[in-house]
Amino acid sequence: MLLAMKTFAQSSFGYSGYWSPNEGSISLMNSFESNPSNHLSLKDWGLIMSYGSEFSSITTSNLYMISLSKRIGDHYLSLRYTPGFQKDFVFNNGQSIVLHDSSVQSLDSKFTYKELFGLGYSYRFTDNLSAGFTLRYFNQEFNQEAVLPVFSDTLYLIRESQVEKANYWRGDLGIFYSPSEELSLSLSSINLIDANENNVDSEVVPYEIKKNKDALFSLSFTPVKQAGLNLLYETGGSFQVGCNTFLDAFGGTIGFGITAFHDRYQSPYFAGIEPAITFSSKMFGVAFSGIKYFSNRNTSYPLSDFLNNGIDNIVNTRYSSDRAFVTFTLTLNTIPDKTIELLDADILTSIYPALTDHYLTKPFATGTVVNLTNSPVTVKPSSKIEGINNDAIESPSVVIGPKDTASISFYTIIPQSFNKEKAGISYVVFNVKTEKSGADASLQKPILVNGINMWDGKVINLRYYIKRDYPFSMDYAKNILSRYKSELDTLSYALSIFYEAKIIFNNFVKDLVYTSNPRAEADYVQFPHETIKLRGGNCDDLSVCYSSLLESVGIQTALVDYKPVNGIGHVNVLVDTQLSPEQARLITNNDSKYFIRKNESGAEEVWIPVETTSLTNFDKAWDIGTQKFNEDAINNLGLAKNTVEIVDVY
Repeated sequence: MLLAMKTFAQSSFGYSGYWSPNEGSISLMNSFESNPSNHLSLKDWGLIMSYGSEFSSITTSNLYMISLSKRIGDHYLSLRYTPGFQKDFVFNNGQSIVLHDSSVQSLDSKFTYKELFGLGYSYRFTDNLSAGFTLRYFNQEFNQEAVLPVFSDTLYLIRESQVEKANYWRGDLGIFYSPSEELSLSLSSINLIDANENNVDSEVVPYEIKKNKDALFSLSFTPVKQAGLNLLYETGGSFQVGCNTFLDAFGGTIGFGITAFHDRYQSPYFAGIEPAITFSSKMFGVAFSGIKYFSNRNTSYPLSDFLNNGIDNIVNTRYSSDRAFVTFTLTLNTIPDKTIELLDADILTSIYPALTDHYLTKPFATGTVVNLTNSPVTVKPSSKIEGINNDAIESPSVVIGPKDTASISFYTIIPQSFNKEKAGISYVVFNVKTEKSGADASLQKPILVNGINMWDGKVINLRYYIKRDYPFSMDYAKNILSRYKSELDTLSYALSIFYEAKIIFNNFVKDLVYTSNPRAEADYVQFPHETIKLRGGNCDDLSVCYSSLLESVGIQTALVDYKPVNGIGHVNVLVDTQLSPEQARLITNNDSKYFIRKNESGAEEVWIPVETTSLTNFDKAWDIGTQKFNEDAINNLGLAKNTVEIVDVY
């Protein structure tokens, strides 16, 4: 028996040539043969149907392929049914029988090769890198006629068909990389895995499809948007080279392509070409393509030639004929197109839970968003901080121009119920969406969530510690004032605020002690109820407590921020007596012991500085507060130099 020679017929051959894998619906035509990484430009669903005619001695038409593809996240699944991937060979096997009428009939051998269906899967690791595999199922049937003697009263011969099947699975791996929009590269196997379903007789083995293991390299280069160059090379020596060009027309894109192919065991050197013309839109495409061989394809070959050469694929061999095809592609997208992209998000500050209203007006983070469309879009940002927000907190919308990039702000809401004492690292999920779609883009970043008593060192933000305890402060202050009701009732209305402030101070400091804790960039601040319970605190704690007690009963206060010198700062309280400058003599004849400020209506009022760390009595605290204020804020021009700042609680 003759041994079959190993051949390297082209295995990456497709019926429509090779197109750039980034050309929308047309790239769906790139078959499993040339693209084991599958259809990476697919957004959701893809459908292909190909119908063709073969021009041999008898012209035949057939449905060649139906393929369905689906994208799920970064996973791509493909299934194809290929009734037209079939090749039949009929040979005279050299034997014949003489019939009873003395006529002679030759015995034939019929070999049928089919690819029934294929499965594909790929995964996109990044926008530029993906990998996948294909599994394809082949059917091979060998029908050989033979003469068998039958012994009866006489010896006679009968004609019988002997059928054997050699079905198998083929598996291949591929990797796809696109370093830029202009360049795409892929590397894949040929016949990496083959698994036979059954064994066949040794006489049939030479006629099976050869399963030479090779590798396939492809390159697609698009130097300009309207044109591309493509190359596929197999390590067995076969290759394809082609070019494509595209024009925008009729609401879509018209493409022209031509691919020439060289097969090591076909002649001439370039065995043929595959011209194609396509039209594609956002949803569908149609392609007219063909295969034209440069050698005579109506030649008959003896069985011995087939035995020596064999085939290693179905669609492109020395025995293949010219063909013409029409291919329809349909892409359905039930997923909204991405219109915006969140490029990055910057955390501006860690979260200080006591600063509840602060984050309603001051963003805790900003993001960079790009509009991917040719029209203006309204972007609606939102964020959710794990451990703080139960639902996403929406921020103000921003309009971004076509293809433009903009910075957006993220705000949040701190619930009053948050009371964790320890700081911890959490994370925040940023989302941006447009008015007509769901979440278009999201990003996750770590963020530090401080304990409820942590403070960012900014005196202006002490107002949140003052306000948070108003229910406690009001009960505490009113309880003090109620004990002095008879005394307060004898006072003129003009002096009531001054004496209420004095009475509250003298009572709340009775059992308190000063605990030194110099304020640096960040600090720990007690709420008023904690200061009373713990019976002491530093300047921040005592100022917060006294201000909260006064504010809760309607006495306006401000904080005096003596900014850090050598890393140490200080804070005390200004009290609005609501006395006019002319009435100041009712509380003091020393005009250096008060400070004149205008109220919201423009009227001048008398404010007095109180040093809350002076835990003696109100008059002493007033004297010390006045001395420090005059020295630092007035004499040393602290207010002018901004080394001293008056911060209103409201």
